[in-house]
Formats: sequence, structure tokens, C-alpha cells
Amino acid sequence: MKAIIGGTALMLLVSTNGFGQSFQIPDRIEKLGAKAKDSVNITLDGPLLQLAGQFMGANEQSIKAIISSLKAIHVRTFEFDRGGEFSDADIEPVRTQLRSGWARIIDMKDGDERVEVYVKQDKEKLGGLVLLATERKELSIIHIDGPIDLRQLSQLSGHLGIPAGVIPNVAGGAARPTPEAQPQPAPSGGGKKDGDE
Repeated sequence: MKAIIGGTALMLLVSTNGFGQSFQIPDRIEKLGAKAKDSVNITLDGPLLQLAGQFMGANEQSIKAIISSLKAIHVRTFEFDRGGEFSDADIEPVRTQLRSGWARIIDMKDGDERVEVYVKQDKEKLGGLVLLATERKELSIIHIDGPIDLRQLSQLSGHLGIPAGVIPNVAGGAARPTPEAQPQPAPSGGGKKDGDE
């Protein structure tokens, strides 16, 4: 799923009017946890979210700054042993809520993988985000409630229970490769040395 999500660029010309409706993860989604072989269920509201920020280290100050203005973060991820454990009927209540007061800014499909990102507008700012990512044996729903700077949003990946690589890099450009993924210079002297591939 990370392959379809990572490194996404988009134009942020959102044209919704008025305030977005509040969003709640439906009970139908919550019940999928009983079928999943692995699941993450995180709800951080108000004081709990700010308390989580207090436990962040000195190298996570940018994350702390992002969450300081948020109202809540809800994360639900499920991984199943086989396909068919959830259906469009399970996901439809999510999309139904998002049809009123929300704008879909990303809808990407790659085979059986699909990623949708919805935002709501609060006056001149973005006031919330919902990410819905599905593939045959995986489902992720992330709801971030509160003022959001989309240029900083991808920094939340890997923090507060949000799986790494799930939130798109909406600032544009591909994700920076890790040091071990960067190409190594060819050895001098022409041929391969022992241990080279």
C-alpha cells in the first residue's frame, strides 16, 4: 500500500463552502477488528492528545508543534489473513459522511489498492482530514480533526500510531531515500570486489 501512497503531489485548490460536518468512524468499521489478524485502534482527543505531545523528545518538536493545534487524531488500521473480510458496504458509511462539507482532493487507484484523501474547510483554513486506504487484505482510516498545514502533514507518519508511509507527501516530490537506499559509488579499479553484488 505504501507504494501507491508515498511521494504524492497535488494542487491545494479546495473550493468547499461553509464548515465541514464532523466525522465519526462508523460502528461497522470498528467491528472489523474482530476479524483482523493485526489491528491498530488509537483515539487521542483533546487533553489526551496534548498529553501525548508532552512525551515527545527533543527531536520531535516539529511533531509536537503540529499536534498542539489539533482537536483529535483517530487511527484504525486492519490487516486480514485473506481478502473478502471487508466490503464496499462496510466502507460506504464513511464515504456517505464525507459527501457533505468535505472535498476529496486525492483519489488514486493502482490495481486493488485505492487511496482517498478528504479535507474540510474551516473559514480560510483546512479544518480536518480523513484518509481512507484500502487494498485486498488491508484497510486504514485516519481522521485528523483540527487546523492542518498540509505541507507538514506527512511528518505525522510513523507517530501517534499512524503507520509510516500512509500519509501522502502533499508538499510535492518524492520521499527522500534512506541512506541505505541511496546508490553507492562503484568501486575504483574496474572489477567487482568480494561481497559486491
